[in-house]
Amino acid sequence: MPRASQSKTRNDPGQPDDDAHSRVEGSESGLFVASVEKAFRVLDLFKASRAELGLSEVAAKSGIGKSAAQRFLYTLQMLGYLTQNPTTKTFRLSSKLFELSASYIPEQLLREKAELVLAKANRECEETINLTILDGTDVTYIVRFLSKHVVSVNFAVGTKLPAFCTAPGRAILAYAESRIVDAALARPLLVRRTEFTETDPGKLHQILKQVKRQGYALADQEAFIGDISVAAPVMNGAGQVVGAINIAVPFPRWSVTRAQRLLVPVVKNVAKEVSEALVSDR
Repeated sequence: MPRASQSKTRNDPGQPDDDAHSRVEGSESGLFVASVEKAFRVLDLFKASRAELGLSEVAAKSGIGKSAAQRFLYTLQMLGYLTQNPTTKTFRLSSKLFELSASYIPEQLLREKAELVLAKANRECEETINLTILDGTDVTYIVRFLSKHVVSVNFAVGTKLPAFCTAPGRAILAYAESRIVDAALARPLLVRRTEFTETDPGKLHQILKQVKRQGYALADQEAFIGDISVAAPVMNGAGQVVGAINIAVPFPRWSVTRAQRLLVPVVKNVAKEVSEALVSDR
């Protein structure tokens, strides 16, 4: 007897769509894993529907065969990314997805939300403007737009500096948990970088209290000679500090008084705009 046809049609939801990954950019590469693409295709269905889905719905909407869809759903459930309603047998996203998104927010999302805002401010003030995050007891510069003028200090994105003696570090520490502040102000770390560096823990605690009262931080040649910096904190939707915006200018082209008058409003407005962008993305 002739063998039954084994052909599959893409329109048949009961059959696996083996060529679906060909629609994805880069899928022609030998490095592309089609089963991973299908697993994420299943997860994407829940994002779009924002509801519980059953096996038949997943198979029909994804174009993946029912038996394969069942395996994907089971695997994603066992890995903790889906949960199943014991009564209806439908599936929904689990809180583990939120854990993944939470790990994305602190740096990547912050960088994305800040770049355009910082670029605009840099064009307007024509001075070096940075986005920093706290990394242990240091601040790391993750976005940086350079001044149109000659600067006293120049370094690359990724540079780390001690938080205690920098304006962005103080802007972050002023709103940080006490254990984080205590670690950053531990005596062995309070090394004098210039003749102007404040290293007394008691005075530094007072400085942080002042920063919180006024909403901005100032460092006058404490990290580098000839460098004046003002900074303001960036907050997330939960009211937690996640970074700082700072503008650095050279002395004597700028004085502290002039920087406070002209640049503090800029960093506070930029930090506020980035903070609001983070809130609106929740």
